[in-house]
Amino acid sequence: MGYHVALALSLLLGATILVRGGQGRFLSKFSAFYSYIVYFLATGLVLHVIYLIAPQYFVTLFWLRFFTLVLAEFVLVVEIGDHLFKRYPALGALGRVVTFGIAGVFFALYILPALVEARPTDMAVLDLVKRSALTKGIILVALFAAARYYSIPVGRNVAGIALGLATYLAIHTANFALAEHIGREAYAPIFATVGPLSQVVCLVTWTVALWRYAPGKQPELSVASDEEVISGTLTDQLGRYNAALVRLLRK
Repeated sequence: MGYHVALALSLLLGATILVRGGQGRFLSKFSAFYSYIVYFLATGLVLHVIYLIAPQYFVTLFWLRFFTLVLAEFVLVVEIGDHLFKRYPALGALGRVVTFGIAGVFFALYILPALVEARPTDMAVLDLVKRSALTKGIILVALFAAARYYSIPVGRNVAGIALGLATYLAIHTANFALAEHIGREAYAPIFATVGPLSQVVCLVTWTVALWRYAPGKQPELSVASDEEVISGTLTDQLGRYNAALVRLLRK
């Protein structure tokens, strides 16, 4: 798939997602996600215009856009975590700390070495993006493992955002890993096809998932005082942890 064909499809799908969210009046429900889509559309249009009127700047702006989107994907991961634990505000805040903590540890031990290691720039970039994608994937796995353990309903929208992002990251990671292993020049034709295709696949998933607002049903929490015994279900345990954390933060 040619880059500009993929860009056109991506812009069309992104616009569809944005328009559908506006029609359904649920843009504010996923503010970070829709902000990401707006940035994706705006920079995509600017990039296309630059290609037409000043192609000498296209490559530089392409990589600038690419790396800012890579960073913005971490915000999507944080919003996914916020929605998973939205019934438990204190645990949601703790989830943010854990998310940023995991990202920080991986940056220090896994991503930073790729930045300071002496090697060709193109290989350093490929490795950096691959490691960033793996970091986001591990955070998503941790968040959904916690949601599954505590039987937290995910909801079609959040699941779709996560699935689209995870699919994109998986394809991207494999694509960059192969480029790093085989060599940029030998793998370039395949790399140039798989990269834009992964973006289109992600946006198709998001279009289907965000076609209408469909949040997961939130469990009813048991109402109990500090002295009362809360039932032993995992959901009630999570509610108890949230209440305990709220009391701790108030001290």
